[in-house]
Amino acid sequence: MEFTRGIQKFFLWDIVKGMSATLRHMFKKPVTLQYPTERWEPPDRFRGFLGLTRDFKTGEELCIGCLNCEKACPVDCITIVTAGKGREMYAKEFYIDYMRCMYCGLCTEACPTTPLSIVHTHQYETTGYFRDDLVYEKERLYDVWEKEVNYTGPRPWGKLFGLRNQEADMRPEAPAETAPAE
Repeated sequence: MEFTRGIQKFFLWDIVKGMSATLRHMFKKPVTLQYPTERWEPPDRFRGFLGLTRDFKTGEELCIGCLNCEKACPVDCITIVTAGKGREMYAKEFYIDYMRCMYCGLCTEACPTTPLSIVHTHQYETTGYFRDDLVYEKERLYDVWEKEVNYTGPRPWGKLFGLRNQEADMRPEAPAETAPAE
C-alpha cells in the first residue's frame, strides 16, 4: 500500500488523471454558441416568459379575471385588477413583475380557461435599465405571446401592424426647448 502510494506521488498521479480528462475533451466538438447569431433552442416543456393569450380569430381576450393565477403565485408577482361582475368580469389590468417571478408554472396550472389564458412561452431573453422595465403590463404580455415562434396565425390586433401604440402614448413627452433670452 505504501509502495503504490509513493509511486503515485512520485509520478504526480492526480495531475495525470486531470490531464487525461482534459485530453479526452480536447478533441470533442465544442458546444459554445456564438450568442447573437446562434440561439439556444429550448426544450418543449421549457418555462420561459409568461404571456397572455387571445382568441386566434377574433382577437378577444381569454382571461376571465378569476384571480386564480394571482392566488396561486407563491411570490406574489402577479397583480390583477378586475372589472365587471359575474359572467361579465374581465381583467382590466394585469401585471407580472419578472424580477420576482420564479417561473414555477403554478399560475398556468391554476388557470380555468380552455385554452389557457396565461401560458409559458419559449422566450428567455430580457433586458432593462430600470426595475420598472421588468414589470410587464397587459399589452406587453400579449406581445410576448404574439412573438412566440410557433404562432403563425393572423395578427390583426398586434403591435407589429402599428394598430396598438399604447407604449408610445405612455411615454412622457420631452420638454420643449426654449431659446435663451438675450
